Amino acid sequence: MTETPRTVHTVTTKILKPVRAAAAGSSTALDLVGSLPGFVGSGGVCGVAVAMSGEPWTSAFYDDRTTFGIAGDGLRLFGASPGSAVKVLHAALARLEPLPPAPGEGLCLDADERGVLEPGQEGLVLGLMDDLRRPRLGTVQFDVAVDGSPRRWEMLAFVDDDRGRHLAALGRPRGGHRRFWWLPGSVDRLAEFVEGRVPDRG
Repeated sequence: MTETPRTVHTVTTKILKPVRAAAAGSSTALDLVGSLPGFVGSGGVCGVAVAMSGEPWTSAFYDDRTTFGIAGDGLRLFGASPGSAVKVLHAALARLEPLPPAPGEGLCLDADERGVLEPGQEGLVLGLMDDLRRPRLGTVQFDVAVDGSPRRWEMLAFVDDDRGRHLAALGRPRGGHRRFWWLPGSVDRLAEFVEGRVPDRG
């Protein structure tokens, strides 16, 4: 019988394992902010996506509410800001294979400051681990900074499997508390998390 994972770290390691090496060698969102001396920052978003789905690819993007830019793997777009994170993300992830959101409502896991999961969540974790054992079609890891400040997410990722796309998000500790979301995934939902509009529960 497989032991139930008891820490958020165990779960996130399983999610990011396919893309971890490539993401570790890429620029970060704050690197990107530092390379944009004209970045206004008010409501601005900078990010880097590293994808492992077939052939690996990356995409860097920013939108400072005045201008936007996207660069990666031969794609370069610049212009006036569309004023919407979701529009920038759709353009930045143009290479991403379209997949429907995975079925179901998703789930939330809660953990303490050490990442230890709260009691009574064993059934949720086992269901999540069943999802992670399904045939993996691709993984995209995101590093995102908003207003030039340190990222609010310890992890943002897409996980694509034979049922569709999942969004995995781990909130940074606030008051010694972490929350992990595992939800049906889409670029529109990713934009909600980037902008800080997240569900209370799964």
